[in-house]
Amino acid sequence: MFGSRRYPYGLLVPVARVASATAAEEVRAFLGGRGIRSTAAPCPRRSGWRFQVLVFARDAGRARLLVNEWTLPADDRS
Repeated sequence: MFGSRRYPYGLLVPVARVASATAAEEVRAFLGGRGIRSTAAPCPRRSGWRFQVLVFARDAGRARLLVNEWTLPADDRS
């Protein structure tokens, strides 16, 4: 999905791309509840997504598996 490209975030690599800051925080909370530290950053301009969730490279495999198995809650816009 993300290949072996270099990213401008040092030891952090993307594990998820989402459309909103709220969705990024939901993914971060989900990962944090499983002991994986993360942060959110804007996606590159050429991406169709707005935010990416990044974790340390050593946690990336586990984080991707968890995110892929999890369904993000629907956005509740009342």
